[in-house]
Amino acid sequence: MLRPFLLIACLAAPVRAEEANLSADPKGPPGSAAQLILAQRAYAAAMTTGEVLPLLAAIHLARAVTLRPATGWEKTTTGEALADAPSGRAGVPDPAGPAALTIAQNLAGENPDLQDLVFDLDAQVPRGKARTAIEARSDLAPGQTDDWRLPLFGEVAAELALIGDGDGPLGLTVRDESGATVCAVPATTGPVLCGFTPARNGFFVVSVTNTGRTVNSYRLIGN
Repeated sequence: MLRPFLLIACLAAPVRAEEANLSADPKGPPGSAAQLILAQRAYAAAMTTGEVLPLLAAIHLARAVTLRPATGWEKTTTGEALADAPSGRAGVPDPAGPAALTIAQNLAGENPDLQDLVFDLDAQVPRGKARTAIEARSDLAPGQTDDWRLPLFGEVAAELALIGDGDGPLGLTVRDESGATVCAVPATTGPVLCGFTPARNGFFVVSVTNTGRTVNSYRLIGN
């Protein structure tokens, strides 16, 4: 039988909350998703300044990553779509797509040196082992949230990149199987990245929330 003071001590002791599924060494080196974020930022800079060199860098970085469809990712959408919500752009700008190269050709203008750079990039054959990433795409109405449930391996650095169409802010939150937050990025119109290393194998929920006023198309990319 427990002594009275021991019983009181047991009742008063706080219950230890389950720790988040994070390794003691939470971040690894930059991977393929981080590279695509860098490409997207260079692309946005080129569109703002009208300079071709940042665009060529964006195209080179994006083309060096091979994308595959995300299999095994389960999506659940919550929140009601507004029937009169204005639509966003036709899609998310892709530095690896043919449209980006066409823009680069136009920005090069009559400058022969810049034209040569664009031509060389267009004719470039990938060398070495290309990086790979997995990708899912979705459209999200104002006020809605997409929850993606996906598995990750323990002690393997994970990256999750969110790239929206830029018409409105998107927020990104990653939680482990216990509901503990392992990464959260405030809503923004720019591309964002969550990088972390799980301590053990498990499922994670990646939440993408549209806090803007227009329908937003986005790409969710994992390494």
